[in-house]
Amino acid sequence: MTSQNTFFTKKIQEIQCKPSGKILQSSDTIFKLGSEDDLYDLHPFFESLQTELQSNEPFGSHLAFPCVQLDIHGKEAICDVTIKKERDFLAILLFDYSQHYEHLHEAALEKKSALLLEQEFDLKREHLEEKKAYLEFMKQRIDNKMILEIEQIIKNIHAIKLAQLTPEQQSILEEIEKSVGTFHLKAIQIRNELDFNFDS
Repeated sequence: MTSQNTFFTKKIQEIQCKPSGKILQSSDTIFKLGSEDDLYDLHPFFESLQTELQSNEPFGSHLAFPCVQLDIHGKEAICDVTIKKERDFLAILLFDYSQHYEHLHEAALEKKSALLLEQEFDLKREHLEEKKAYLEFMKQRIDNKMILEIEQIIKNIHAIKLAQLTPEQQSILEEIEKSVGTFHLKAIQIRNELDFNFDS
């Protein structure tokens, strides 16, 4: 129990000051302060509260501010700050939770990193599915349009060849048949290149 009390004693700083900002007393556990210091000059956090702390209007039992990042006289600490108005002075308690908040920050970063990796995986999967669907669509277009129509042209050419043709007509028809045959082979090649395993 004694060691636990010692631990917390090292983490808590008590400050008493005038509403004007003049430091009256400080335990200097976290930050070293002197009577020449002014509360409102120590850090913009305290400066932002100056109007409220100097007002005669009560603000309830106390003010509490969690996770305040302070930098006073070159030393940094993340503190929970409690301020209470007494009769003639302000009682301020600083609880140094730097290590605690740093662990929370690291945990938050790890969680964010995990979420980003998950989102990256989902985006890649979505992109892959879209690519797969597009290539399947293109493959069907080639099957249903190009290849079938070219094959019909080839059949028509074969039918024409059975008719009586002049040598010149026969030569022209053979050139057409050769060109159509080349297009047919290229269309089949393109279709086959689109047919691959996305999961491999």
